[in-house]
Amino acid sequence: MKSENKITIELLEEHEKVNFYTIQYDGETENEFIKFINQFAEQPKYKKDLLIIIAWIDKIATRGALERNFRTAESKMNDGVCAIPIETSKLRLYCLRISDEILIIGSGGIKNKKTYNEDSKLNDCVSILASLDKYIKTKKKTANISIIGKTITGDLSFVIKQNNITK
Repeated sequence: MKSENKITIELLEEHEKVNFYTIQYDGETENEFIKFINQFAEQPKYKKDLLIIIAWIDKIATRGALERNFRTAESKMNDGVCAIPIETSKLRLYCLRISDEILIIGSGGIKNKKTYNEDSKLNDCVSILASLDKYIKTKKKTANISIIGKTITGDLSFVIKQNNITK
């Protein structure tokens, strides 16, 4: 059964070289990135991995969202879905890299399968970001979304249909 959810892109943090955005589900009090942090901050088994992810985000904040800072083979060709690159961990945080100056941080989870699409939670995380990438590209063509430097403006809310709700 498919369910519809309204999602809004919201500014998370501004830095000199990059702005971080995240997604917020309508009616929820926390955005997806904060939910991810809170979920794993309380789990000692993943605390070290979470600290590595946070260190990578800090590195990206100072250098920019350069393609080499991500695992880019996390989704289909031609979308900007990627993951924070920690090879020694099963913890994944998925992002949508719009440019060197804009990164939309999504959600993630524990990778227990060989590929993300074998796990319904991780597959949903990636699918949401892939849908968001398609939405942004379509809305840029019609001038409903504008990307200038580190800023995204315009119609930043959309409805997504999901098979499995992973909120």
